[in-house]
Order: sequence, then structure tokens, then C-alpha cells
Amino acid sequence: MPTTVVVEIKESVNDVEFSGPLTQAVLLKRYKRYLAEVVADNKEHRIIYCPNLGAMTGCDVLGSRIWFSYAPNTLRKYPETWELVEVDAGYLVCVNTHNDVPLVIEGIQDGTIQELQGYQQMTCNPQLLGEYSLSLLLEAKADGTACYLDVKSVTLGDEIHRGFFPDAPTAHSVAQLKLLIHAREQGYRAVLLYCVQHMGIDRVFPADHIDSEYGRTLRKAIIAGVEILAYRVDISLHNIKLVKPVDVCIPARMICSSRF
Repeated sequence: MPTTVVVEIKESVNDVEFSGPLTQAVLLKRYKRYLAEVVADNKEHRIIYCPNLGAMTGCDVLGSRIWFSYAPNTLRKYPETWELVEVDAGYLVCVNTHNDVPLVIEGIQDGTIQELQGYQQMTCNPQLLGEYSLSLLLEAKADGTACYLDVKSVTLGDEIHRGFFPDAPTAHSVAQLKLLIHAREQGYRAVLLYCVQHMGIDRVFPADHIDSEYGRTLRKAIIAGVEILAYRVDISLHNIKLVKPVDVCIPARMICSSRF
């Protein structure tokens, strides 16, 4: 069960920083979903941790330039973590899905996410119903409203700057959408926020062609009053910061697309 942590919302201007300088490498293969074999600049083959259990479509192409960090933790079997990849057209993508909630927390604290201002505290991994949790619970706004917030990382993009979520069928994300619907039915504010960790994406679509059930449930959530937001990051080899909103495009009818 996820750990529940309550923190105070206060002004902060810190970006999400990598744990030390990044090392450049070339991707040879990704396997077991959580491991990748790479060749570093010194021509040494290494096995590094991949912090992304999704399909990573377009982000795990043989021969891609990638960057990894090093965590000096003697308890880790694989102390190096895959952080970034350069995809077609030279765009940087952060594949580390552990960054999305910290990025959103920073975006709330420093005022970047204007739609989520006015709350005094947040609870991480709040339990609402059943076995699944959401990302955050924001509380103590002046008007007394509380807000359940779920955050999803978007890394799948195409050549015309569209982003898609999810990148693989995901019963877990469907269940979390249903939790947001339940929160609205209980009188809470409910928000789904797409954290776009791909520098080449300027609008986000539901990936109906990958998971039609997710697309259907998303539309039900909108009808129920769940708010949908998307914010994109700025990526450097030193840090990542949430910087700007991007459009969320949800066609009224289910769509299919073969363009990537």
C-alpha cells in the first residue's frame, strides 16, 4: 500500500534536479521492463535501472542517445538510473516517471499551475476507495473545497507535436479515472493532470488507438465534472522544471491514428 505523507504547501522555486551529473550513453536494448543495456562514452557496457514500466513507445529505440544518473546508494543493485533520451527531431524526453508528482508539487508551490492555487496542504497517495490511490489530495482552501489530483506522465509523441496517453493498455489508470469520478460524486473537486515530459509535444490526446477503455472512461470523467489539465516541462542536462500549460484535445468521438 502506498505511503501517505502530508506536507504544507509553501513558496518554492527549486527545480527537480538529477542526483549528480548525467552520463551520456547509447541505448542497446531495454529488457525486463526495468533494465536497459547501454554503452557509455568510455565504451563500457553497463546495465542500468529503467524507472518506467510503460511501453516507452518511441523512447527505447536501438542506438538512441540517452543520459543516466548515478545514485551512491550501496543497497541498490543497479545504482545508475536512466533519466533522458533524445528522440526523433532531437527532442529530449524524461523517461523517469518518478519525477512527475515532484514536478507537479513544485508547479503548485511556485504558482506555475494557476488552476491549483489557494490550498494550504497536500497529502501524497491519498486513499479514497478500494486498493488504488491517487497522486495528491489538496486541502484547506479558503472556500472549504478539497481537491483530489491524479498525475500522469506523457512521453509518447508524434511528428506533428501531438502527445498521447497512455502508451500501453492500462487497467490501473482506468481505475484511477473511476476514483476521480467517485470523488466528484462525493462532492470533491477532481483533477487529472498530464505532466508532459517530452519537449516536442504541444497538445495532448487520449490514446484511443492504444486503449479504447481508457478513452471511454476519460470521457465519462469529463461528463462527471473531472477537470483535465496538461503542463509541459523544460529539460536540461542538470534539471527539469514544469513551465507551461499545453492544450488537451479530446474529440467527442473515439479516434484512431497511425501517425507517430
